[in-house]
Amino acid sequence: KNKYSYHSDAGFPMVDATRFPDMLAMTNHAHKLGLTAGWYLNNCVCNDHCGSQDWHRPENDTKCYVGDTAALIEFGFDSVKLDGCGAQLDL
Repeated sequence: KNKYSYHSDAGFPMVDATRFPDMLAMTNHAHKLGLTAGWYLNNCVCNDHCGSQDWHRPENDTKCYVGDTAALIEFGFDSVKLDGCGAQLDL
């Protein structure tokens, strides 16, 4: 079992491949239609526990920030929406 709810142990977001078999193809399709593609991170539904309210502590895990950023680039997203109801309140 993963350490986090919605991220791999390495911090990369886990995507339901049944619903989204090819994220890059999805964003490329949006771009071909003249649209931009955005991703909703740190939302109230997932409420992943990657990081904590004690973000200033040196032992706090920031892998998910790095993984989320890498996924945004790898999947070709143009924007990101962040909410403050996940564990990462230091955004």
